Amino acid sequence: MQQQILEQIDCLNDDLDRLITITYAEIEIVKSARHADLDKYQHEKQALLQRFERNKEELNRRLLALTQQHPGLSLEEILDETALVHFEGFKTKLSQLHEANRIYGTFVATLGEFFNSLVSAILPMKEEGYKRETPRPAAFLQVSA
Repeated sequence: MQQQILEQIDCLNDDLDRLITITYAEIEIVKSARHADLDKYQHEKQALLQRFERNKEELNRRLLALTQQHPGLSLEEILDETALVHFEGFKTKLSQLHEANRIYGTFVATLGEFFNSLVSAILPMKEEGYKRETPRPAAFLQVSA
């Protein structure tokens, strides 16, 4: 059981490493305004997230089974030193992914706000509560060919 838990943690750590790498690559893409390139990671990222969720659930089941086999003992007392080191690495990588996602979210929110302000400057919008309406006078925009 300990070996299976160790393998599960290692698999999760590998997935986290790749997710962190992809997220920082996406940050660089956004910073360099190559927004069309963001799509190239979407399928891999989605598959990684799905696999991560499945593996995390499996790890939870195994850890629960292990604690039920040894009632009254903490995980630190049940797992061997190698598994504990890998588990600590797992927690560290989760924190790193959280930080990468925070940075990415900041960039995306800032860019979204910037583009919304540009659109508002070009196409004035009337806001009433949560509803936004764009006035459309007949001669507002004309195209000549």
